[in-house]
Amino acid sequence: MRLTRSLVLAAVLLVAAGTLAVFTLWRPPAPQVRLLVYAYRDAITGIDPSVEFDTGLVVLGAVYEPLLYYNPLTKQFEPALAENWLRVNETCWIFKLREGVVFHDGTPMTSEAVRFSILRTKTIYEEKGVGPGYIWDSVEDIVVLNDTAVGFKLKYPAPLDLIASSAYGAYIYSPRVLRYAGAADPTDESVRLWFEEGRSLGSGPYYIDYYDPLNEVRLRRFDKWWGWARVNNPLAPELVIIKIVSDPVTQVVGLRGGGIHIAMAVPRAEVRSLIDEGFKVVEQHTYYSYILMFNTRRWPTNVTEFRLAVLHAIPWGELVDRALRGFGIPGSGIVPYGYPGYVDDLRFEYNLTAARELLRRAGLEGARVRIEIVITVGYEEEEVFAKLLESELRKLGIELEIRSYPWEVVRECGAAVWRNPEEAPHLIINDWWPTYPTPYDYLYLLHCESREWNWAGYCNEELDYLLDTAFELEGQDYERALRLYEEAQRLVFREGVAAALWTVVQPYVVSPRVRIREEALNPLYMYVIRFQHVEVP
Repeated sequence: MRLTRSLVLAAVLLVAAGTLAVFTLWRPPAPQVRLLVYAYRDAITGIDPSVEFDTGLVVLGAVYEPLLYYNPLTKQFEPALAENWLRVNETCWIFKLREGVVFHDGTPMTSEAVRFSILRTKTIYEEKGVGPGYIWDSVEDIVVLNDTAVGFKLKYPAPLDLIASSAYGAYIYSPRVLRYAGAADPTDESVRLWFEEGRSLGSGPYYIDYYDPLNEVRLRRFDKWWGWARVNNPLAPELVIIKIVSDPVTQVVGLRGGGIHIAMAVPRAEVRSLIDEGFKVVEQHTYYSYILMFNTRRWPTNVTEFRLAVLHAIPWGELVDRALRGFGIPGSGIVPYGYPGYVDDLRFEYNLTAARELLRRAGLEGARVRIEIVITVGYEEEEVFAKLLESELRKLGIELEIRSYPWEVVRECGAAVWRNPEEAPHLIINDWWPTYPTPYDYLYLLHCESREWNWAGYCNEELDYLLDTAFELEGQDYERALRLYEEAQRLVFREGVAAALWTVVQPYVVSPRVRIREEALNPLYMYVIRFQHVEVP
């Protein structure tokens, strides 16, 4: 049958339209990016490597590098930006830097960068009282010997190798940040703001590609990182998304749906079922301690006997099993288990009879007392503890009001003890992981000068003297320093100002397709995953 001209034209148009539709709908496949999504629990509090002293470590640990790394479990140092180091005498150290290292903007890492980074950290703390710069208190001057050798002159002997491996305040970055921020002074606020806009200038294996501290941070692989050949991991992720997922149940949903590859805050009751489903669990020994602190500037927690009564009302034998589902170690004193300065016999006992006697001595026997505790939203362990304590205190006639806030608000509630004690809660939990391996790092939480983290509002000249003396002795008589730290913890124990509830054993739940190498985790750098040691097929 012959087609009419109009039918032929219609057929041609139909074929052309179909072809156009095919070409319109078809797209070439996007290049495959080796992606890793890590679900973290809290908003990121900052990314200025000289100032940040909180959750920003999760980002900083992948983007920046210190001179050295240290693993307290093995008591071994690992060279980072320094290949060799030498203690010349008690007050002089020399660090030989790794050659061929460049920062994320392509500028070379030199001794001048080391001097700039550390002195900025130290000066900001000394002038503004902000950040972890106190760790460099012993440093009198830093001398550039040449491009790859730097000398430290100390005011007093100090374990500078440990200090240089600190989790906070020891990161090295490019002095060019002054030019980028338009600042002449390293302490100028414009430098901090330049970083907080989501920029990085470190030497680490990843750099910041996108920064939304409340929702997610994206890290891109830095191809010029000096360590890729040494790591020898062709399966390392090219893109890492640190996703802020505050709800533990949502972390589980993300794991099961495949949108999350590593989760650090799943409900502990779910761990066993996730293992049965094929997920892996990596348990990390940590020095992450939950410390219960009392407001010593507000009635009735300003009364020693009342504080001790509360401590005797805590069901200590149940805490780890009930609150952590066994993923933890009971607390003793302030310093966590396995950490330098830990003391094993500073535990309170659960004894309601003793608690009632203490209340009688405080003149509060039979009185109806109402106090409050502030905990962090989404921290199931804190919620379980608070409810346990609420139940036990009710037996003593004490009503406990539980208030849950996001971490940033909890931090403000704690610091309020210095502005207006009546606005600060009677009880608060300060969860703490270390800066560098010294007992001072935990006990400084109760030093009178620690206005940012001393949420007890506690001032005691004897305690401050013990801590400061021990800190200065660490570099010359370490055993005596440890004895002074123990004496300080016994003083705190007698006063009932604060007590460690537990030390965390951290379970990371991992997708079956992802492998975390042993080198990826270090207990000193809490929640930091060295993504260059993670394999993503």
